[in-house]
Amino acid sequence: MSHADYRKKIELSSRNKGLFIRPMKENDIAKIVARYSFPWSTLKKAQEIWKTYCCEQQAGTHTVALLEEGDEILGYGSLLRRSECPYFASSNIPEVHALWIDESHRRQGLRKALVQWIESLAIEEGYKQIGIGVGLYRDYGPAQKLYFRLGYIPEGSGITYKGQPTTPGQMYPLDDDLNCS
Repeated sequence: MSHADYRKKIELSSRNKGLFIRPMKENDIAKIVARYSFPWSTLKKAQEIWKTYCCEQQAGTHTVALLEEGDEILGYGSLLRRSECPYFASSNIPEVHALWIDESHRRQGLRKALVQWIESLAIEEGYKQIGIGVGLYRDYGPAQKLYFRLGYIPEGSGITYKGQPTTPGQMYPLDDDLNCS
């Protein structure tokens, strides 16, 4: 049985019984878009992004993991086998990407469980290293702390914007595309 064909139960505290992490299926897209359409995007753009993720998953370059309880999706994250980060891409290092936990379910160990599930997928596929990028503004503070606790350290190439190295003295928007890998 391949990794994409089964659901792994995640072991957490008793308050989180019944949670599962599994790969996304095409028929999940409508539910994901309905729950996770953010104010800074449009419904159409969200649908296009998730359809792209699904196509990439079918091509084997991307696996989206859904965290769910019963029929409710509480969060998601993914493994990019071809990272946009130049260092990861040139070193054939996959990347933990686009982690999100619903605000009402944060601080329960779910992001950590999702990262560990994605890491186990990369290990099963034979990768020896895995990377992660993280945003630089205050909203990313808890994620920055978690990734450090999980053993992630900056790879040393500095800050990137949309996957490209930044240039000292240049102006860049402080948004989700400005991060450190």
